[in-house]
Amino acid sequence: MQSALAIYGRDRAARWESDDGTVAIACQLMRLVPEDRFDRQPLADESGRFHLVADARIDNRADLAAELAIPAERLQNMSESALIVAAWRAWGPGCIDRLYGDFAFAVWDAEERHLHLVRDFPGGRPLFYARTSNGLAFASMAKGLHALPDVAYAANITTIRDLLGFVPMKGTGSFFAGIDRVEPGTHVCFAAGGERSIRHWYAPPPPLPDSADPRPQIEAFRTLFDRAVADRLRGIAGYASLLSGGLDSTAVTASAALQLAETDQRLTAITHAPHPDARVLESPSRFGDESAHARQVAERYPNIDHIIDHAPGRAIGDDRDARFHYQEYPSLNLCNEVWMTELARRAGALGRGTVVLTGLWGNMTISDHGLERLNALLCRGKLLRWLIEAFAVLRSGAMTPLGLANWSLRPFLRRERFEALQRQFGRQTRHPLNFSLLRTDQLSEDRYDETGKTARDRRHRILGLFWQQELVALSNKGLLARFGVDYRDPTADRRLIDLCLALPDSLFLRQGQPKWLYRRAFQDRLPSAILEERRKGLQAADWLSRMATARDDLLDEAVRARSNVQADTLFDLDGLECLGRSMPDPDKALPSDDLKYRYQFLRTLSATHFLRKVQRDNS
Repeated sequence: MQSALAIYGRDRAARWESDDGTVAIACQLMRLVPEDRFDRQPLADESGRFHLVADARIDNRADLAAELAIPAERLQNMSESALIVAAWRAWGPGCIDRLYGDFAFAVWDAEERHLHLVRDFPGGRPLFYARTSNGLAFASMAKGLHALPDVAYAANITTIRDLLGFVPMKGTGSFFAGIDRVEPGTHVCFAAGGERSIRHWYAPPPPLPDSADPRPQIEAFRTLFDRAVADRLRGIAGYASLLSGGLDSTAVTASAALQLAETDQRLTAITHAPHPDARVLESPSRFGDESAHARQVAERYPNIDHIIDHAPGRAIGDDRDARFHYQEYPSLNLCNEVWMTELARRAGALGRGTVVLTGLWGNMTISDHGLERLNALLCRGKLLRWLIEAFAVLRSGAMTPLGLANWSLRPFLRRERFEALQRQFGRQTRHPLNFSLLRTDQLSEDRYDETGKTARDRRHRILGLFWQQELVALSNKGLLARFGVDYRDPTADRRLIDLCLALPDSLFLRQGQPKWLYRRAFQDRLPSAILEERRKGLQAADWLSRMATARDDLLDEAVRARSNVQADTLFDLDGLECLGRSMPDPDKALPSDDLKYRYQFLRTLSATHFLRKVQRDNS
């Protein structure tokens, strides 16, 4: 198991075994924070009762130390694992919701003979387990469990089907049959007899009331956001950020630059731009080259070194075997994987252990649009307040009358009726069959209804989408092993999530302006081009040209899919091969090709590739 997981932790390998030989735990450590040099996992408390292994970065170290009466000079020499052990000894499982950061850890209680497996919310670090003929095994990645001879190497087609069917990942199922995952925000306990109990320890906070003066809440929001960024600026190498022209990465980059400047440190901001020779598909509402906006942000802060990367020579799907090996899940967006891995490679060149800041979950937190306020006002019977806000939205130009009706009425309609209205007005629906080649008999219509896309309020919509963090955790783990970079997202900080869930809707949609809180909080940090931009960025806007470059390779992969029985059960493989043989010329592509190839073809191809690799079939 340790050999299989060594790619994720190259700096220290160690193991502990109980005197009777019935329990063994091991660690493969990758040093990512300064205190990791003191880490001596597997770690036991002073009494020898609790034994721990952890994959963790704890962000509220000083707060915990104060509660545990740990002197500051001792804290400086304490690893993350030592701090967790101290917290567990003091509070037991009650310590879990006191920990903030990205963590997954296991505690063996030698006295009770209980094994505790724990993950943070929203799930920054993965953790898996499997029952074997010899008992129970756990690992940070599935390949550690597959190193055991009695853990079968097989795909969980239910999870893959649901992933492409827009069904949230709920429950313990992983992408591999026979391997369970510890869900984000849960504590799994195994007793000596094998009995399992699962406790969902994370609970969202109660809502805060509206305030006549929003300024204190705006200041609290900005202060907490800056702390979330600062807590992620604790590394052993350099600091980088993924900088686009959108709201979230620009806020993260600006905050990081300001704070690093206080100690004369620099930040490398890396921006992807379409290849200069590629055709870029844009529309009045989307723009494909965000580098000009990103450049304006970088020029605003003297300690930013800005890199614009065009990913030359890269084609869609050209590293899919490497992705499978390191990240162990089927990507939903092979187009974005091109620039994501290329930017990770550029960041890795800055030094192993480089911190890479992202703003992936900003849409759910700092830049949430708050449009559910429209239907929430109607739900509460506040018709006059709805009319005032609706007219303000139309006057500001933030939304068309059709968009206003969409956001106001969608929770009152059954999904089937809502999608019928979308088609009537020429809108593309979000139905899963429009985004993959799943066979119709494989689609779970009832479970698709649970996606959160038609949530009645903002809180339920946000919580209904955080399941996707599972994919992010696997991706980040793979990028760490592959390029030596540590991805950290301040916009997924649990403290920030809790505050944004609790804040009133009126701070997010106010005076007809969506994302009002963001614009007020960061108006002095970002150029007007960012704050006033109404278009959305189009990621991987040069995907058609990169797909054309890989035409033969992708067609070959589509043909290979026929060798996999599971792929044939789930997907229309005739349709997959047909699309592979009719890939459009980039200069003649139609707008409808975006849906047909970027999503239906490439998403299905990614899933069939995963199934083929798990089957170990290279035919």
